[in-house]
Amino acid sequence: MKLLISGSSGLFGSALVRRAISSGYTCQSLDRSSVALSLDATARDALDAMLVGVDHLVHAAANTNVERCEAEPQTCYRDNVLLTELLAAAARRCGVPMTVISSTGVYGSHLQRPYAEFDEAHPQTHHHKSKLLAERAVLSAAEANLVLRTGWLFGGEASAPKNFVARRILEARSTPDGFISSNQQQRGCPTHVEDLADRLLALLALNAQGVFNAVNEGTASRFEYVREIVERAGLNVQVRPVAAGSFNRVAPVSDNETAINWRANELGLPPMRSWQSALTNYLAGDEMKALIV
Repeated sequence: MKLLISGSSGLFGSALVRRAISSGYTCQSLDRSSVALSLDATARDALDAMLVGVDHLVHAAANTNVERCEAEPQTCYRDNVLLTELLAAAARRCGVPMTVISSTGVYGSHLQRPYAEFDEAHPQTHHHKSKLLAERAVLSAAEANLVLRTGWLFGGEASAPKNFVARRILEARSTPDGFISSNQQQRGCPTHVEDLADRLLALLALNAQGVFNAVNEGTASRFEYVREIVERAGLNVQVRPVAAGSFNRVAPVSDNETAINWRANELGLPPMRSWQSALTNYLAGDEMKALIV
């Protein structure tokens, strides 16, 4: 099977490429710059040509800067909605099924418990509103299409700018005060990109369609998550809980981004491992051990 992957150099996209190739897939990268935001026939034909010989399109590229999306909503909707609409239309024309990677943040803040796929989505930020619109564009384009809602991704190279675990380790190592602070209010499901890639490949093998949550088991506050990172890294640094307002965020991000893989569980897929187990495994890798020492 041949996958065409947008965002293939990103945190999740690069993990998907590694896992897919090791499972016998062929992978091709879809460069964002090669997709013209145009309805011109020439632009459409060029996009269709990229899908020749492709068995599945995975759209993992997105504008994920939640704060910038709030300040520049038109840029956010251009990157996350218009681009997705063009890709979904091309995939429909070419008869290629498609997956879009979305966020558990689309559920919003109307519940206190972890969200399941049957819960309504009430996104609070421009970023999450754009992701929900992207989902709808993909699902309406073809019945066979798939949406994966995930969040709090970790993994990848230590040098990656969006590597949350590596950034917290470096923050802890460099603090002159003996402590760092973390949000005790917001809760989510830390999810390893390798596990998310494996879940997507399992769903593709089953020709799954519709919306699936895909997160590692268990929930944590940002504070609990960061404390776990620091403790498992063996760093003698205190992690102090602080209120969400301490970080002066522009985007009204929900305090509850937790979710359960209800649909996958009901359909008999094996549970994804706990985020603590995934974190331990990730920290045991050579690159992360070199960062900690």
